[in-house]
Amino acid sequence: MDQQGPSPAWQVQYKPPLLSRRFEFSTYAETRKFLDGLAILSECRGYPDLNFGKNHVNVSIAARDENLGDSEFGFASQADELAGKVA
Repeated sequence: MDQQGPSPAWQVQYKPPLLSRRFEFSTYAETRKFLDGLAILSECRGYPDLNFGKNHVNVSIAARDENLGDSEFGFASQADELAGKVA
């Protein structure tokens, strides 16, 4: 797992194994910048499920294996970092 780990804002579900979080933004431009950053991150780490509107993005990261692991928690941490840069 990344050193700091994801923020406590992530909801952890174990059956089925899933991490989910809603990110809120002030403007559509911030939302779009976050989505563009997630696209780049996804090319390296795998593709989460996304649902978004003008000022929010819901991110769901399903486990690749039977349990959540370093890959999923690492992606969540990087998404947190990305959100902090665009807001």
